[in-house]
This record gives sequence, structure tokens and C-alpha cells, in this order.
Amino acid sequence: MLRGLLILGAVVVLAGGVVAGWFASRELEETETITSIETQTVTAESGSALPAAVERTRAALLEAAESGNYEALRPLIPDDGFTYSFGGPVEGGPIEYWQNLERTTDERPLETLAQILKMPYVLSRGIYVWPWAYTVETAADLSEHERELLAPLGPPSRLIVEGTGYIGYRAGITPDGSWVFFVAGD
Repeated sequence: MLRGLLILGAVVVLAGGVVAGWFASRELEETETITSIETQTVTAESGSALPAAVERTRAALLEAAESGNYEALRPLIPDDGFTYSFGGPVEGGPIEYWQNLERTTDERPLETLAQILKMPYVLSRGIYVWPWAYTVETAADLSEHERELLAPLGPPSRLIVEGTGYIGYRAGITPDGSWVFFVAGD
């Protein structure tokens, strides 16, 4: 009889263990189901995944911009298909336009170009665009870190217009390394 009770007790303990194990495994399964969203910020300095032609153009633009040498930009500007003003082409072309901005406003296009080319980029509609904020629709979408990254360009309220998106300076390079725009505004 004692042996029967021991066997019955063992079966109850075993069955309880199986049931407890099932509940524990269900809890474990549920706690292991994790949904995460990762955003990778890529900068040229961090060993970006830019195509070689894009990186060569970005590096040449950055070098010219940091040196303050407009003439070093000239060979990088395509003869046609380059956007630098929403008002249409300006007599003298992009370089004359940017130099005139420096003479007549507080804008410093070369300094700004250097700043944005050091920021993270985004691939948008097949074009690599600096800064990544090009795709930001509202200032509320920015994290504190992103606000800090944009700080050299100005306050988000000036750079991002509700209903329009980012309107600050941005530069775009196609995958073949062609510089296609450096423009601000809408």
C-alpha cells in the first residue's frame, strides 16, 4: 500500500511538474517574443555603406567646402540637371549664386555644405541625401539627439515646416556619384 501511495505521489508530482513546466514554458515563450525597431545612423566617418562613387563625390565636396574654395566645386557641378535655387537658374550659375548669398545675407553655403556632409544621410528615391532630416516631416518627429545633430543648421522650427517637412539646406548625390542638388527652401 505504501508503495502504491508513493507511486501515486510520484505521478501527482510528475503531473504537477509537467503542468507547471507547460505554464512556465508558455510564460517564457511570451516573454521571449520581443518586437524591436532598429534605426541605424550612418555617417561617412563611421565607415558608411555608401557606394564608392558616392563617397568619392561626398569627400571631394567636403574637402572643397572645408577649404572655402568655390572653384574646387566647379568640376563637381554637372552642366545640366543640377538644382541650386528654386527660383530657376541664376546668371553666373551656382557658384555666383552662392557667393552672392554670402555677400548679401548671413548665409554661408560652403560652411553649411561641410556641416551637412558630416551628418548622417538617407537614401531617398534613389538619391543619397544629406542630412538625413530630409525625410523628416515634423519637428515633433525628432529625438533630442537628432535635434542636437541639426543644431549647427538652426532651430528645428526654422528647418522643418509643418505640412511640408525639412526645408533646410540639403545635398543629393546619385549612386553613380553625380551631385544633383544643393538647395534650401521649398
